[in-house]
Amino acid sequence: MKFPDAIIAGVKPLVENKLRAGLSILGIFIGIAAVLCMVAIGDGAKRIITEDIEKLGGANQLTLWTRMSTFKRGRPRRTTERYTVEDAYAIEAECPEVLYVLPNHENYEILVTSEDGSQTRALLEASTADYALGMGWELQAGRFLTENDVETAAQVCVLGSGAAADLFGETSPLGQEVKVRYHWRTPLRMRVVGVMKPKGRSLTWIYCLDDAICLPLTTYQQRLEGINYVEHLIVFFQKGTDFNSIVASAKDTLRKRHRGQDDFIGYYVPQLTFHRLEHIQKVIKIALGSIAGFSLFVSGIGIMNICLVSVGEKTREIGLRKSVGAKRIHIFCQFLTESICLCLCGAVLGIAGGWGAAHGMAWLAVRIVPIVETWPVVLSFSWILTSVIFSIAIGVGFGVYPAIQAARLLPIDALRTEG
Repeated sequence: MKFPDAIIAGVKPLVENKLRAGLSILGIFIGIAAVLCMVAIGDGAKRIITEDIEKLGGANQLTLWTRMSTFKRGRPRRTTERYTVEDAYAIEAECPEVLYVLPNHENYEILVTSEDGSQTRALLEASTADYALGMGWELQAGRFLTENDVETAAQVCVLGSGAAADLFGETSPLGQEVKVRYHWRTPLRMRVVGVMKPKGRSLTWIYCLDDAICLPLTTYQQRLEGINYVEHLIVFFQKGTDFNSIVASAKDTLRKRHRGQDDFIGYYVPQLTFHRLEHIQKVIKIALGSIAGFSLFVSGIGIMNICLVSVGEKTREIGLRKSVGAKRIHIFCQFLTESICLCLCGAVLGIAGGWGAAHGMAWLAVRIVPIVETWPVVLSFSWILTSVIFSIAIGVGFGVYPAIQAARLLPIDALRTEG
């Protein structure tokens, strides 16, 4: 008996006994489908977070924000120090890993009105000429803010695509005037010099990024707010640099410039969000892997029982094959192939089922919790390959004993068995 014949003999019973084979691989199917489904959904969430961080300038940054008050001895105490533009220059000069620092102000629900009376509630971004480079903004038309705009506190602005559409519709907003009303203050006339490309909604911000209006930092400070400090410093650093060292060096620089005080310094690091997500994913994968491993173990025992039953059913057949020249290794391969094929079928169906279930969960997640427009399903080849290899290992591990039992049968004893 040749090896191809032994393999065919191992696969044939699965085709002949579809119901029994289907019930045998059900556990393999459920275990692999569950793990792959959650891995695909989890990796999709990781991609969503990564893309969202990239929308806001990438992971290699940290935002220093102002603490207006702190708690000391259980009582709130108002802080007195505030960031300045000079602080941004000092951090750039004294921290070698820092590429550049953007002083920035943000405000929500800013009322912007066009000359024809159209209005929109915009997200106000006041910064320097490097803001577009740092935050990854691309222009759809016109230009962005320049150093001259910042130095002269020019009354110019750049609109997000959504804000431009709300205010001007299909008409080009370039050169048009808009009125920016900040709370109860007198509206400030601004000339539109550019329109940014669509960016979509961010998970971090309440508002859509396309509803933004960008204006020079000095214009906001002098003509709108009447202040000389900065609310945020966005620090961009080199890739691969430990953000803890950046935080420490930035704080040290600020202490020197603010009379040794650092109670007003707060910071947010996007990398921490990414690291937390990875940690949560690892925990979930370990938990799911344990559940799937138990399911596969139980399924393996069921497959072993099925293979033992198959050996009992084919005892006379084994005797006949041995009597006409089949060797032990041929009988062994026949029954081991049956076990491996059962597990491989379960793996293939589990991969397909996990992929389909992941798409179903993604579709459901977008509709139940409309955080994002689409939820990507990411299933890497390494996980598919791992599922196949693990299934083969289960088939070999639980199929060896029945195969050995079949190979050890003596021809005379097997032929005496009543079929």
